[in-house]
Amino acid sequence: MKTTAVTLIMLFGAALGFLPLAAADVNIPGMGSGAYDVPSVGGPGDKVDKAPTCDRARPKITKVTPDEMKPGDKVTITGENFGKKECFHGVYFGSGGASGAAASYQLVNETTVEATAPDLKPGLSKVNVVTGGGSSQAIILIQAK
Repeated sequence: MKTTAVTLIMLFGAALGFLPLAAADVNIPGMGSGAYDVPSVGGPGDKVDKAPTCDRARPKITKVTPDEMKPGDKVTITGENFGKKECFHGVYFGSGGASGAAASYQLVNETTVEATAPDLKPGLSKVNVVTGGGSSQAIILIQAK
């Protein structure tokens, strides 16, 4: 009965945030086994790298040059809110967002990206810029090689 009451008090206290849930079942020589609070041990794993702070503004493509291209052509995409390198996710051709064909690219600055058109079938298609703030699309024409 005593163990049940202690267990219920611990569960109730943990649910209300009074007791820490960080415990481990360990065997300490001379003391037996049971749940003991385990202090955090410092070390290289304790350092948490900060994620980059990304502008949440939605990107906007204003111009794609050339707007008619062949696979392998260099393409310059200009616009707004492309962000910094750490927050830029990529350039994709074809279907929407990051589900299209990934293109090799270089982020020149927050308003310009240079990419290489991937091998796509000729016809109307889309180019997509994906950043931490969202994505933007523009219609392009893929010509035969």
